[in-house]
Amino acid sequence: MQKKNKANLALGISAAGFVGTLGLGSSGFVPGLLHHGFLAATIGGLADWFAVTALFHRPLGISYRTDILRRNRARIMEALVTFASDDLLSVEHIMSVVEQQDTGRLMADYLQHRGGRERVHAVVEEVLVHAVDGMDMQAIAHELAPSVRQGVQTLALNEVAAAMLRQLAEPEPARRILHSLLVMGGQVLAAPAMQQLLLTQVKALREAYERDSILRNLVVGLLGDDEQILQIFNTRLQAWLTRMLTGEGESYAALQAGTETLLRQLAEDASLQELLARGQAQFLTRVDIEGLLVRWLEGNLRGQQPFWLAPLHTFLDQQLDHFCTSAPMQRHFDHFLKQFLRDEFTKHHELIPGLIRERLDEFSDDQLVAFVEGKVQDDLQMIRINGAIVGSLVGMGLFLVVYAAERMWGL
Repeated sequence: MQKKNKANLALGISAAGFVGTLGLGSSGFVPGLLHHGFLAATIGGLADWFAVTALFHRPLGISYRTDILRRNRARIMEALVTFASDDLLSVEHIMSVVEQQDTGRLMADYLQHRGGRERVHAVVEEVLVHAVDGMDMQAIAHELAPSVRQGVQTLALNEVAAAMLRQLAEPEPARRILHSLLVMGGQVLAAPAMQQLLLTQVKALREAYERDSILRNLVVGLLGDDEQILQIFNTRLQAWLTRMLTGEGESYAALQAGTETLLRQLAEDASLQELLARGQAQFLTRVDIEGLLVRWLEGNLRGQQPFWLAPLHTFLDQQLDHFCTSAPMQRHFDHFLKQFLRDEFTKHHELIPGLIRERLDEFSDDQLVAFVEGKVQDDLQMIRINGAIVGSLVGMGLFLVVYAAERMWGL
């Protein structure tokens, strides 16, 4: 049974008891005691009913000093706003709760076990991709082009090439270059297009060699047809490449020495340096550097998988792993976050009263009355029940006092 129904039942029982014992009030001790108890309970219940109802409504249509919540809404709302903003949600009260938390450890747990790492990756990627997509690549290229052009102009390409060639002429780099050339030579030799070209050349050479000589025709004929001659050539050349790839023998040593000598000669070749310098100058006059930069930026910074995306995720993982295992970093994060929150709460605390006031203003008078009454309804109805009980006890107590006085002093 709801408290309101219980309070009404208590008031009803008190009134019924009062009416039922009305004619028995002076007929004896027990009837008089009950009559006065029911009377006082009825008076107390009615008084508390009037008081409780007057908070939210106009009992019996009486408007004087009733409907307290509705009439004093502005003052009550302002008091609530002041209490909530200056006490309940004050900066010190909020920070006292925040200070109890180890935010660094909480963040590490979030990153490790609650999907925080994936969310950080997704947010950072989304922000940066959106930022890159919003860039004006034409404007960026226009800004970069003069610097790139100046950099290419000041770059002594011929000197750089000469220095690189001298480095490559050292035994170990030269050996690697030679090995790569030999491997490439074997691959080129085995290519169908090269085989077809060699077969054509064998045929042409054989025809040029034979001419009208029967003796030469006989000698070449002993070697076989064109394809057989090509096979012999392939076998011999492949065997030579295999020997060279072992990196041993006088022939290989001579070949490597020749490679080193060639590289050194190229490094000192004035005509090559002049050619590079001339090509550099022609590049600057003919090439649209700004257009090249635009195409490079569009192709490498944007798109579904820009070149910087994978390194970015690797970098994020490294930093997050370091944070999750570093107590000093977590303490620094905890201090920074709490100081940041304190500064922000202090800076924007004046927004809290406005937000609370705005929320309260959304309630109409009837809605506000219904809301508050619903929250305190049970406690208020208990006041009515207690009023009836206390009233009945007081009424019976007063009856006992009067009854005793009458008997003692004959009043």
